[in-house]
Amino acid sequence: MAELHEYQSSSEEHLVAPQQTGVRAWRQRAQGAGAATLVLLLVGTALHGSSYQTTVAVEETESLAEINAHQANWQVVAPERDHCTAAKKDCSESKCCKITGQRCISAGGAKPTCALTCTKGKSCTVLSETMTFDTHHRTSLFCYSVYTENTGSTKKSEELDLLKYVAGMNASIFACDSTAVYGDVAVDAPPLTVMKVDDVENEFHFAKRKHMGTWINTGMYKQVWKAIAKAGTYAKYDWTVKADADAVFLPKKLIARIELAPIPPSGGFMVNCEKVKYGFFGNLEVTDKTAFSILAANIDSCSTDTVSNWKVGIDHGKYGPMGEDLFAEICMRKNGVTAMEMFDITKDGCCEAKRPGNEKKNKKWKPDCATTDTPAMHPFKKLKDYKACLAAVPP
Repeated sequence: MAELHEYQSSSEEHLVAPQQTGVRAWRQRAQGAGAATLVLLLVGTALHGSSYQTTVAVEETESLAEINAHQANWQVVAPERDHCTAAKKDCSESKCCKITGQRCISAGGAKPTCALTCTKGKSCTVLSETMTFDTHHRTSLFCYSVYTENTGSTKKSEELDLLKYVAGMNASIFACDSTAVYGDVAVDAPPLTVMKVDDVENEFHFAKRKHMGTWINTGMYKQVWKAIAKAGTYAKYDWTVKADADAVFLPKKLIARIELAPIPPSGGFMVNCEKVKYGFFGNLEVTDKTAFSILAANIDSCSTDTVSNWKVGIDHGKYGPMGEDLFAEICMRKNGVTAMEMFDITKDGCCEAKRPGNEKKNKKWKPDCATTDTPAMHPFKKLKDYKACLAAVPP
């Protein structure tokens, strides 16, 4: 569940970048040369409906490629988000922006500032860091979900029913290469098995969300991540993916989207909500196995660090304790994992930017599953709504 994120709405259009097919072509060209260093210069008009002009230089290397960070559909964001620049501010030194989806843009030769688009009618240059990444196909998934029996709320939860349903259908996380479900209680209801994690630090019921009356979930997720790391199964697969029980998740579509994502040596995680300061929303959490291993190794240190102490929260506790997705994002960033903007992997009603214009403030909005082509759709908390969504998904 997405929590405590700063929503920054805007009517500006997004920058247009080359599509995934272009990245595949670059990879094939690199393979033809044995392996290649690709340096991509993105110069052009950053207006909706136009495309970038690119120049590519190829050199022999072992197995790595270098590319300008503003590349194709994968926008790389600096690990230390606090060092990036706020909207409309000079970003000539940082070359990165705090708000997801914004770019450091120099329009018409003017001082570069953080914005979603170029000034209409002016030629633009997008400034960004250069990164190193490998170009391996990554096609295997370790997927997990988390079940909470004691939500802290008096409202009935259908979470267990949802998990039982997808387990019986071999759908959602159960269509991945390997699957695990953890919870605050053990459940043995074949084909569903929920493995219990214990509240060893007395944190499961530390505080509640004011607007929902449910427990902040970070304490339990810390134990889930530790259990996954101890089991070690995730390390056999390319990706570690958490899907919420109320997310209609299609693993094959996710693989088709991310298998050629350029992952740096320090690992990467997929930011999935645009126009916010922290966009790693919890309905679908995608990390490569290196990123997850770094998160798991730093859970305890991040819990006490002044930047990522989840009990205190961000901005000196202004928004209260952090939920698990925000905690994971900040912990990974501060430990060198690269945030990669991939906004088309989920259509999430909790992300304001995903809602259509007349529904921007409707927090109960849900995507139309029959016309949505993302690997995940969220939220569908009632079993009847979940079934209807899954049935409506095009084949």
